[in-house]
Amino acid sequence: MSKIAIIGFGAAGYHAAKEARKTSSDIYIDVYSNTNISPYNPMLTTYYVSGAIPYNAMFPFGPTEQIAADLNIRCYENQPVTSLLPAEKKLILSDGTERLYDRILISTGASAVVPQIPGASLPGVFKMRTVQDAVALKKYLETGRCKRGLVIGASWVGIKVVEDLVSYQVDCTLVDGAPWPFYVATFAETAQRIQQALEARNIQVACNQMLSHIQQEADGTLTAVMQNGNHFSADLIAICVGVRANVDLVKDSGIRIGCGIQVDQRMRTNYEGIYAAGDCCEALDIQSNQPRNIGVWLNACKQGRVAGANMAGRHLEFDANLLVNLGHYLNYDFISIGDIQSCAEDDTVYEYEDSHYYIRAARSAAGIKCINMIGSANINGIIKNIFIKSIESLEAALDIRTCCYLYDQGIPSSFLDFLRGRFDD
Repeated sequence: MSKIAIIGFGAAGYHAAKEARKTSSDIYIDVYSNTNISPYNPMLTTYYVSGAIPYNAMFPFGPTEQIAADLNIRCYENQPVTSLLPAEKKLILSDGTERLYDRILISTGASAVVPQIPGASLPGVFKMRTVQDAVALKKYLETGRCKRGLVIGASWVGIKVVEDLVSYQVDCTLVDGAPWPFYVATFAETAQRIQQALEARNIQVACNQMLSHIQQEADGTLTAVMQNGNHFSADLIAICVGVRANVDLVKDSGIRIGCGIQVDQRMRTNYEGIYAAGDCCEALDIQSNQPRNIGVWLNACKQGRVAGANMAGRHLEFDANLLVNLGHYLNYDFISIGDIQSCAEDDTVYEYEDSHYYIRAARSAAGIKCINMIGSANINGIIKNIFIKSIESLEAALDIRTCCYLYDQGIPSSFLDFLRGRFDD
């Protein structure tokens, strides 16, 4: 009877275990976690902080004990794997125990980046990624002592922390080192509108601000000192400057690593029997046709299912890796689909704005490169599917039902023509 090990028990690890068990009732499945916390959705942590959801809602799959019983798996909590020998398919645990498996999945996720600067560990300085981070931030905000908050990093997590602070009536400032907010995903014109909307809510936004260090004043106030000499003072500072794939476990193992563990469409690494899935891995980006680490919840779930199926003997491929960034906060919505860094000066640019939508997109003769949309929450899935179909085939047509629905939602015919590749030069 074959044995499978899963290292890390987030969305990817859970779905891998579930799909492997669905595929075969005979295999042994062991799960190793370095915590005793059930699988949770990192983005739901910010909803817990604001009070939008209760604590248990962060755990969409239920408690670990119930998962283990339902899937007939063994879960080793608080049991870190300290080393992996991929050629031997051997795990070495923190207590020195060695265990051999037929197939191993690495689903160790990602961690929040905390700059190695003076003051980053001062009381009142927070990050946001884990359940523990959320509990600590919520506890601090509930004291009522925080009147001014500073969020460093106009990221997808940072903007949700801004929303958390606003929910506690905390005056908030958002700073970022890039020229405009959400720099890696938005056109400057889109970011300008996003910033204006934030400022209309009395949220101060300052860009081109690279953090130097954090200091604590005599009265307990925290001051973030920027490399350009600017100072931002607050009672609370949240550092939200991105995440980094957890790959230390395999750094010197011979497993191929870029910004994450590199895998093929079956989630296989360069070692037979060793797989990776979720935020720790780089899968094939269907737009660039290159490996890319795209750490989003949906990808982790799908990649986990693919890995679990293949480890259990089926043949399944992951084919949906695409840069998609979605912002929903303070009753404001925007989405970026595709790689804005691939845009060039000679691309054809589309722009449209009315009282509901702002749309800006770019394409070349090779197809659509990037779409930014504000106010499109109800049609984001449709636009994403159109984008994916355009990558799969330049001849992909918009069906009449989709066109009619988008017309009914107020999308202009000029944008549908642009999506089809019909536009005036």
